[in-house]
Formats: sequence, C-alpha cells, structure tokens
Amino acid sequence: MTDGPSSPIALVIALTLAVGGLVVSGVTGLIGTFGGALVGAGTNPDAATPVLVGVALAASEAGFVVVGYAFRRTDDGRDLVVDWIGSPDARDAALIVGTTAVLVVFNRLAFAVGSLLGIDPTTAVTTPEELSVAVLVFVIPAMLFAVGPAEEYLFRGVIQGYLRQSFSARGAIGWGAVLFTIVHLPNLLANPESGVVSIPIWLVIGVVLGWLYERTAALLVPVAVHGLYNVAVIWLLFAELGIV
Repeated sequence: MTDGPSSPIALVIALTLAVGGLVVSGVTGLIGTFGGALVGAGTNPDAATPVLVGVALAASEAGFVVVGYAFRRTDDGRDLVVDWIGSPDARDAALIVGTTAVLVVFNRLAFAVGSLLGIDPTTAVTTPEELSVAVLVFVIPAMLFAVGPAEEYLFRGVIQGYLRQSFSARGAIGWGAVLFTIVHLPNLLANPESGVVSIPIWLVIGVVLGWLYERTAALLVPVAVHGLYNVAVIWLLFAELGIV
C-alpha cells in the first residue's frame, strides 16, 4: 500500500473504471458488429457468422483498453506502472499451466453442480445455433489475443494496481475480483438463475488472476491464464456438443 486516495474514494473510482469499461466495450462492440457484418456480407453465408463473432468479440474488448489507457493519462492514474513481462522464469510457465488446469477443473465441477441443480450456466457463446468449427477458428485467437490482454490490462493492471495504493494486497485483489464479476453480470440477463454457478466462477477467476499478478508482477501471466482458460472451456463446450 502506498500513499493513495482514501479507500472509499479509490473504490468509487475503480467502480467507475469498471462500469466505464463495460459501457465503452458495448460501444466498440456495436462498431465491431457493424464492421463484421460488412465484412461477412462479402463472403458466403457459412463464413459470415464466424467472421461476425470474431470481429465483434475483439472489438468489444477494445473498450476495456480504451478506458484503462485514458485513466492512465489522468492525474490519478499517471503514476500507475503496468509491467507486462516482469522477470520471467520457469516458475511463471509452471504457474500458467498449473493455474489454468486448476481453473478448468473448478469450472467443470461448478458446471456439474449446476447440472445437478437443474441450472444451465452462462457460457461465452450464448446460442448453440451459432456454434461451428469455423466459429471456433475465430473465437480462439480472439480469446488469446483480445479478451485476455484487454480485460487483464484494465482489471489487474489498472484497477488492481490503482486499488493497491489504498488497500492491502488482499483488499486490492478481492475488490478487483468483485468489479471483474460485476461487469460480467449483464451476461445473466437472459438466464438469471445461471448466476448461482456463474458468479462464483467469475469471483474465483478474478481472485486467482489477481493473485497471479500480485505474485509475479508480470501482467502476461494472468493474461495467458485468462486466455488459455477461456479457450479450454470453450473447446470443451464444443466437444460436448459434438462439434469438434
């Protein structure tokens, strides 16, 4: 903890950043959807949906980067240092692999509990009718090179880094995870009961990713885990549906 704003003020600013990221993400996502539709219109119908999904997903994530970058240009965020690489060693690689595996197992267990309760958890891809191998080809790079980097930049690099000035490591990680969960809540609008499973998953992921950033001081570590986790979960979803 360093000399930063009072805890309540820091939380209000962090909440504003999270909600701002969600709003701007919605705007850039709409722009991406329009652009993806234009690109897809020039292809055959089977290719149009995968292009649209990939472009819209990547564009929506740009909103988080815009908000994080803009905040770091202000007086409050000017001193924030976001170290992407840190001092990499073999332990970081082991952390990435091990943590990703643990989170995927946790996800499967949570989904199994949800199934026992008769709950269909929310996934990153909402409508099974859209799923195909072609969609997967576009979604995987988007998860690795757009979703992971963009969300970790804002929530761990900027928000957690900012909260760290006013809170202990545990406090910054915990509140960062709560805000990370909050911005995912709109995913529950079509299926609110799925929050019984999805909310604990998002909270745990947020805490784990925050811990990784605090421990390694390298944003690339939670970025890699976030992206690989998403890819693994989506791949398993496609496998369960017999698509791959």
